[in-house]
Amino acid sequence: MDPPPFDRPQYFLRHFEHLDRSLYRPQLAGIGISGTIGAGVFISCAVMSAVRLGISGSVGGPLSYLVAGFIVGSVMYTISEMVACRPLTGALIDFPHTFIDPALGFAVCTIYLLANAPSMATLTEQTTELVANFYDPPQPLSNGTKAGINVFLICLTTVSHCFGVRFYGSLERVIMWFKLCLIVLVCILMLVVNVGGGGPRASSFHANYTEHGFPPGFKPTGFNGTSLNTTLQTSGTDDAHFGIPGSGGVFVAFLNSVTIAIFACMGGDLVIMTAGEAADPWNDLPAVTSFVYLIPLFLYPIATFTAGANVNYGDPYLSHPWGKTSESLSPFIIAVRTTSLHGLYYALNFFFMICAYTAANTALYVSTRAAFIWAQNYMSKWIANTVGRTNNGNTPLTAILFCSVLGFLSLVGLSKDEYSQPRLTLSEFYTGSIACVYISECLTFLKFKAGLDELEKRRIFSRNDPRYIRYLFKSQWQPLFAYIGIIGCGIVILFSGFPALFIIKARSSLTDVSNLKKAEALVWDAIGAYFGPLLFLCLYFAYKYGYPRTEAVHIRDLTLSTYLFPADMSEIELDNRNAADAARNQNPIEQQPRPDVTLAEAQNTLVSNRLEARKKRKWRGILRELWSFVVADKAEERQSNSTRTNMT
Repeated sequence: MDPPPFDRPQYFLRHFEHLDRSLYRPQLAGIGISGTIGAGVFISCAVMSAVRLGISGSVGGPLSYLVAGFIVGSVMYTISEMVACRPLTGALIDFPHTFIDPALGFAVCTIYLLANAPSMATLTEQTTELVANFYDPPQPLSNGTKAGINVFLICLTTVSHCFGVRFYGSLERVIMWFKLCLIVLVCILMLVVNVGGGGPRASSFHANYTEHGFPPGFKPTGFNGTSLNTTLQTSGTDDAHFGIPGSGGVFVAFLNSVTIAIFACMGGDLVIMTAGEAADPWNDLPAVTSFVYLIPLFLYPIATFTAGANVNYGDPYLSHPWGKTSESLSPFIIAVRTTSLHGLYYALNFFFMICAYTAANTALYVSTRAAFIWAQNYMSKWIANTVGRTNNGNTPLTAILFCSVLGFLSLVGLSKDEYSQPRLTLSEFYTGSIACVYISECLTFLKFKAGLDELEKRRIFSRNDPRYIRYLFKSQWQPLFAYIGIIGCGIVILFSGFPALFIIKARSSLTDVSNLKKAEALVWDAIGAYFGPLLFLCLYFAYKYGYPRTEAVHIRDLTLSTYLFPADMSEIELDNRNAADAARNQNPIEQQPRPDVTLAEAQNTLVSNRLEARKKRKWRGILRELWSFVVADKAEERQSNSTRTNMT
């Protein structure tokens, strides 16, 4: 009889299915960076970067990126240590499942799937919207044209994933360097435009942008100039003078800019979802995770600062998410349109479309892996045999088709184009949902560390053990960064819906609301902000107190084997149980220590055998380390290919 999903052990203990471990460091970095940059400074720039500049100014925008990037970087730095210990398929789900509660693992897995599949829809729809920018001035596309482009892109994305992860990883490797080069070139271009290299400035450019780095308050409809001393009031006025004035308004604007910026910084977690397809997870995953989260910490603020040096918060083409605005443009596009470099405007728009589409491609990738783990770990045997099944090339084709169908949510936005509300609501849902995942991972690390501290008290193993530092990864100054991730993401969740609720409450006391969003659109903003966290809690409690009830993991259950896996992942992820037993029997000392050996000596031998069988990570200098993200080590690649051939 098939056991209930709640009673089943995790998939890797049953050797039911596994993915193809064929990705090396350049491919892993390509997947992570392609998703991060695509969903960040370029794609969001048509809305998000423009919103940040329009809300918090040319100084507040880059600062909001610094704060948001530091929060996300703290989370990724925290996760890096756990993935170095347990680089399993669906590692992001495995951590809370193993260290806290299977119910938390279920909630993280389900919400991660539900967040990334709509994210693919959001980015696909935004790619379609960028087509309108090829008209000058931009003109909205017909619903038929939008539907055709959306369907074509979704089908193209689906087909590209069906060729297997090796093809996809190679594609993302090229796209990564395309995006990194593009962001550097765009920054240089903005500096050239700023010093007059693009010819005389015209149109919406305001010469006094450098004198006003911050707006004079929080104005929902957006400022239409920097030279106007607009007196803002929260009631008894029209929408043109509605807002929060003074330092309080500046703080609200900046805090709201941070909540929008964190959407753009999210994406480093994509690397953790590649753990089950990493050819050398012990060495590559910690390095790649660190490399990816440096992008939002350093490149995003620089890019936003160079854009803000050419566009101020009063530019009419900047997006204002709570005002009744028409078309909005990327600040990079706005800056170029005001120069004589007209052909460059179309080239940039085309490049941004590529970034948008590839980001949607990455969102489909992680959602399919989440669906694979969701089916294998938590669903019935029938679902596990369909959505959780792979083909002979270890590609989860059914999961790909399942998640691709969810991508057609992009067509929902065609029914009501006003404010691009469906896309904004899905973006807000993504931010709140992933923030819940980040909080869960940081809480998991606290339990992860507590378990190691308990092992240290019993003189079994320690984070301070030289072997732990040499072969695994110890994130310094912990648990400080874990607390930063918890508090920062918590503030983002609580504040993300505040502007919509504030405007809804104040609308009845205003004399004119014609330039504000309609009440129903604001309600959808609030729903998008808080529905993700609410759904996350419902999923957790439904699993926690379902049938049968699940119990939290006690710290005494975190044994040495929880933290130390064999160096050869084939001992865990082989389909053939007999082959796995034979691999383990090659090290009989790990299974049956001699009678004259004490328990402490046997445990110490186990630690040495498992860790020293791995390749020691070596720091080869910053240039050589950076080069390893361009070209994989050929000797390591041949060794890994030989191991995979022997497994087969």
